[in-house]
Amino acid sequence: MTGPSQREAPMPATRLPAVHLRVRSAALEAPQAGPLAHAAAAVPALGESAAAVPSLPASAGIVAVLESVGLPARAFDPGTIAHSERVATYAAEIASALGLSRAEIGRVRLGAYLHDVGKLKVSPRILRKPGRLTDAEFAIMKMHPIWGLELLEGAHLRVDVRPTVRWHHEKCDGSGYPDGLTGDEIPLHASIVGIADVYDALTSSRSYRPPMSSSGAMALMRVRRDSWRAEVYAAFCRAAASTTLGAALLVAAAAATRRREVALGSSAA
Repeated sequence: MTGPSQREAPMPATRLPAVHLRVRSAALEAPQAGPLAHAAAAVPALGESAAAVPSLPASAGIVAVLESVGLPARAFDPGTIAHSERVATYAAEIASALGLSRAEIGRVRLGAYLHDVGKLKVSPRILRKPGRLTDAEFAIMKMHPIWGLELLEGAHLRVDVRPTVRWHHEKCDGSGYPDGLTGDEIPLHASIVGIADVYDALTSSRSYRPPMSSSGAMALMRVRRDSWRAEVYAAFCRAAASTTLGAALLVAAAAATRRREVALGSSAA
């Protein structure tokens, strides 16, 4: 597998430098016998992510990561904080099912924490709209990957998560955004976070629909499976079929609640 060394798309008002990528050509490690055989290793300690950010303790979570790059959690919609926490947990499970190392799983988690930072520049009226977005509103929402890169300019991260931030909404058939990447052009970490993002969106409540069940979401994603890299979709299915994923969902829900409470508490301060 090889990815583009350089890819640019026209941007309104501002033009960002191309993101340089080196997607690994080596085959992925074979997953351990049985999906997620070692539950403790499936989701690494948050320190694996914190290690990519200077001066963070091993217990650091999404709030600390945001603060470390100059983005106060209280500035974000609490729903975005909770969503990113859940996506990070699911993405770590999927990365583990792919057989990635603990260090790489930590990098996937960090990218998931930061994948939606660009929504800080989206109007709360759009983020909290009680209904479906209009075409014009969705066009604004689709700018959040680009705005995320702008917000991370100058952030002193030891791991470059810009490919994940920019390309987690790309689809293998080229219908994604913002750059219309296809197939293996989409970086592995972006594809992992992208499928976790979709799963969480489907299984979360919206003002215009109730949350889907896990089985309902899986059925819909099966129809759309060509949207993601084949090995990523297969790993997602293995993770979803494992007995540890249910526990991961509970962990994610509890953690998201705690992060939301922290964010709300900070806002009130």
